[in-house]
Amino acid sequence: PQQPGPIVDKHGREIGEHDGAIFYTLGQRHGLNVGGGLPYYVIGKDMSKNTVFVTTDLDDEGLWRDELQLADMHWINGEPNLGAKFYVRSRYRAPLVSCEIAEINNGNAFIKLQDQVRAITPGQSAVIYEGDRVVGGGIVI
Repeated sequence: PQQPGPIVDKHGREIGEHDGAIFYTLGQRHGLNVGGGLPYYVIGKDMSKNTVFVTTDLDDEGLWRDELQLADMHWINGEPNLGAKFYVRSRYRAPLVSCEIAEINNGNAFIKLQDQVRAITPGQSAVIYEGDRVVGGGIVI
């Protein structure tokens, strides 16, 4: 539900209030309305407590991931071979990142990334490529 809740820094201090946790995405910087000093970035949410967690540290582990899981997979020309070299684009206009499809199970895929990627966000669409050919895609969970 859309209702105000706390914005909490990584030290557990409440530093502001948001209009509804549902409206914020991982890595988001703008629209937090917490002022002063360095910019804050969303590093997590607790939807059951309607809390948004933030940091000023761009190297915070909450912003970076080297794996992702995709749901509602759609494969073009069938499931690909596990362990082959692929690339993934984790959101619209994001750079391609070399990856390996580690597991495919019940419409989900577990992807290991060669490099860490900033702000992989649940709900975003991700597309998997083999060279310049799309092999499939799904929704980040």
